[in-house]
Formats: sequence, C-alpha cells, structure tokens
Amino acid sequence: MANIAPTAKIRNGSLLAAFSLCALGSVVFAGEIQTLNPESVAAPFKNRFSHGKLVPADADWLFTAGQTGRDVDGRVGDGIDEQAEFAMRNLFNIVVAAGMSSEDVIKMTIYYLDPAHLPTIVAARNRYFGEDFRPASTAVGVAALANPAYLVEVELVAARVPENRESTP
Repeated sequence: MANIAPTAKIRNGSLLAAFSLCALGSVVFAGEIQTLNPESVAAPFKNRFSHGKLVPADADWLFTAGQTGRDVDGRVGDGIDEQAEFAMRNLFNIVVAAGMSSEDVIKMTIYYLDPAHLPTIVAARNRYFGEDFRPASTAVGVAALANPAYLVEVELVAARVPENRESTP
C-alpha cells in the first residue's frame, strides 16, 4: 500500500513543493508525471478525475488564470452552454500556445454558480480535452464570480517533462 507524504525541496534557488509517493519505505519516482489513485482513498467519482499527480522536479509548468465564458473579442457568452464552451476553448488554446496537450494538464479547478450546470461544463471540457481526461480536479460552487454575467470560471495547471531531459528525484 502506498503512503503519500508532503515534501518540500530547494532546487536551483526555488522552493519545490511536491508529494512523494512512497512504497515500502522507498520513493517510487520515474522521469514522468504519475497519476495517483491510491487504494487507501475512495475511487474517483465516476472515474472522472485523478486524486493526484506526481510531477518531477525538472518539469516545465503552466499556470493559467481563471478563464471565463468570454470569446476572443471579450463578449460574454449567452447562457451556460456558450460560456462553458468559451472557457474550455480559452484554456485549450492556452495549453496549445505553451506547446502542451491535454495529457500535460495535471489539475483543473471549476468554479460554477449553479450545480445544474456541471454536466454542461463537463461536456465542454470533454470536447476540448477528451473523454479520457483525468487530471486532479475540483469543482466549487460559488455565490458569485468577478462579473455578475459570468456563470463559470475554470483554471488549470499543466506540467511536462521535456523528452531531452532526464528527471531526478
């Protein structure tokens, strides 16, 4: 059975906060991003997300700002269908601009006003990131977003281990 413990390391003058996956007292760590769904935690709801992602220290990181239901011209979408589409399209375009793909997304956080909107938001997410998209995910119901017209806001974190570099634990 795996044991997950938080760790912090200083690398190249930066603080790296991570979670170490330990099995029988030894660190299990390869030069790639690992999905963590330990048997000691209930399985992800409908297998729609992962409980955690373990990222090597030498990965390239992408942090996005929250993306709302605005199109490229700044127009707020009409209703949740259009707003969810715009938010996910914006995120996807940011990921692509970073030279990454949906496989590199390790964390997604969705802020929504109405729980009835979640199926629509997830459907838009799946159109852009794929049916098998399983980052660590959180969905948070909120009373309001920055603009009263916004119905959804989504942010993500992505990480990629460049093929030309080897990871070190």
